[in-house]
Amino acid sequence: DLFPMKDTPPPRTIVATYDYRDESDAVLFKPIRFRPKGFAQRRANGSDWIYNLQGVRRVVYRLPELLGQAAILICEGEKDVDRAWSLSIPATCNPMGAGKWDASYTDQLRAAGVRKAAVLPDNDAPGRAHAHAVAHSLHVAGLEVRVVALPGVPTGGDLSDFLERQTKEDLIALLRGAAVWTPSVVLEERSIKQFEELGE
Repeated sequence: DLFPMKDTPPPRTIVATYDYRDESDAVLFKPIRFRPKGFAQRRANGSDWIYNLQGVRRVVYRLPELLGQAAILICEGEKDVDRAWSLSIPATCNPMGAGKWDASYTDQLRAAGVRKAAVLPDNDAPGRAHAHAVAHSLHVAGLEVRVVALPGVPTGGDLSDFLERQTKEDLIALLRGAAVWTPSVVLEERSIKQFEELGE
C-alpha cells in the first residue's frame, strides 16, 4: 500500500504494415505502424522477421507504381501516400520519416521517369525542414519541384488531415497554384523568421 504499483503501459498493436518494393516488385522491407503511435522496421529472414534493415537496399515507397509517372506528390509518411493513391494521385515518401531523405531516392525517382514533384510538408518545424531538404535534392537533380503547405491543418497535421475537410479538387487547385521552388525560398523564409524574432 505504501508503494502503489506503477501504471502498466497499454500493449502495442499493429495497425498497418507497408511493403517497400524494388523496381521488380520484390519486397525489401516492411515498416510497421503501432497504436499507441510508434514505428519499427523489419525485413524477412525465411519465415521469421529481423527488426533491423542491415544490408537492405533502401527505396522510396511504392517505387514500382512510380514507373512512368511524370508528376508525383512526396509526403512525409506512408499513410498519406496511400491516401493520395486512393484518389488516383501518384505519391511516395522515403522510409523512416522526416530528416531521412537520401540522394539515392532522388536518383530512383529520376530513373522511374518522374520530372515534376510537389512536396507536402507536415505542419511542424521538422516537416518543413524535411520538405525543403527534399526539394533541394530534387532541384539540384533538375526536377521541377514545388513545396505546398496545406492550409487549415492542425499543428503536426498532414495530407490526411487536409482531406478530412477538403476534396481532391481542392488539393489539385492548391498544387496548380503553387510556385516552383528555388533555393531562394528558404532564404526568404529564414529572413522573415529572423525579422519576426527581432520584433518579439
